[in-house]
Amino acid sequence: MLARALLDEGFEVLTTVTTEEARENLFGGMKNGLKVEVRGFTEESLSDFLTGGGADVVLDATHPFAVRITKITHSVCERLRVPYIRYERADWSPPEGTLFADTFPEAAEILPSLGTRIMLTIGSRQLKHFAHLHRRLELFARILPHPRSLEQARKSGFRADRLLCLRPPFSREVNKNIFQQYKVDVLVTKASGPQGGVIEKVLTARDLGMRVLMIRRPPQSDIPSVSTVEAALEACREQTKVYECRDRRL
Repeated sequence: MLARALLDEGFEVLTTVTTEEARENLFGGMKNGLKVEVRGFTEESLSDFLTGGGADVVLDATHPFAVRITKITHSVCERLRVPYIRYERADWSPPEGTLFADTFPEAAEILPSLGTRIMLTIGSRQLKHFAHLHRRLELFARILPHPRSLEQARKSGFRADRLLCLRPPFSREVNKNIFQQYKVDVLVTKASGPQGGVIEKVLTARDLGMRVLMIRRPPQSDIPSVSTVEAALEACREQTKVYECRDRRL
């Protein structure tokens, strides 16, 4: 949505993703409108990219839990005096009765007191924090159908019959079928916001009488952010006013 809005405003848009699959699924229908690169950034490579004129403005639209890359990007932009805008998808307040943890290790510590059949919808990278619970609990994990995700899950002790390799979005009906099929009594999820499908799975779990444990978003210190497409566009307009050239690269 951000990319389309920026293109409509006349910006030249370069977006980066970390996998080829993400490029196809997110931007497969926009190949003629923008440039998409499959790459990650370190502090050094991002510095080189910006020093070489790679962008006039950086719009950081990474996941709310991707704290490391946000800190790196903000720091590099501040040092190089490149305008930086943080877009963070809006959060959502779950129903009363939802349980919270501040970190993944804290969630793993709480989990044995909540139930015995657990559905983890937290991504594959964080499953390692729950690996020590396999002998005590029946753990299931819903992950993306990607080789890297599958490898991370298996390293965390998840057998094939405990993994659901599926691509979102998931409707409430799909969530209901999954939760009932695996007879889970606890849902573990992240505060990823409405765009992350958290509403559908949390409300469905509550309808089924399941307990819900949500990991709060990590703090982003004092980095300011916007949470709507309109606000992101306005921030980009303001930042690019300092440039008098016709080509606006974002």
